[in-house]
Amino acid sequence: MKSLLYLAFILSSFIANAQYHTAKILMTNGTVKDGLARLPSNKMLDGKVEYKSSAKAKVLKIDEDTISQILYTAKNGNKFLFVRNTVVHLFKSFGKEIVSEKKNKHWMLLIYANDAIKGYSLAQRYKLDKKGIMKSITGAHSIWEFVYFLYQRPTEDKAYIVSGKGFTNGQVKKAMGIYFKDYPALVKRIQNKEWKHFSLTEIAEAYLDYVKD
Repeated sequence: MKSLLYLAFILSSFIANAQYHTAKILMTNGTVKDGLARLPSNKMLDGKVEYKSSAKAKVLKIDEDTISQILYTAKNGNKFLFVRNTVVHLFKSFGKEIVSEKKNKHWMLLIYANDAIKGYSLAQRYKLDKKGIMKSITGAHSIWEFVYFLYQRPTEDKAYIVSGKGFTNGQVKKAMGIYFKDYPALVKRIQNKEWKHFSLTEIAEAYLDYVKD
């Protein structure tokens, strides 16, 4: 019986440690914490990020509002940057452009970047699998209906939702049209569905070409 209890304890400790990943945390005051941390989430009741300076150190729960970004490194060397920022919805209602800012900041995963624009994924939670691949997940039976995709330019202090898994073509075209309205030629290409699946990466690369010209 004692051996079974010991085995259960070892397994539970292994599972708990497996949920922590090598992390570099940038605080809003500019200081940096190196160590291990659990992945952030956008679940309603989550407001802390669990961190420890080493595998055997005491777990600290850091208020997420004091964190600017977290860089995680998987065991295979893959790196993933999470940024906590304000999120803005873009849509049209009865022909009127609506720009709606969410009240609370959210954790976003950087999935693309060039000199002119960055692309993010926004989900209810995130998971790093055994192959070192980060997944954006929206849980069942939650208020999260989509996994969102966002853009942010260097001059912007907020990120803007332009697409999402589950968005209709019409929703994407309207959001992209609002976001890129200063570049009508690009908007026209989006409206004409030049990019069949509205690829965040391909449109961002096209935007970079317009900025360079």
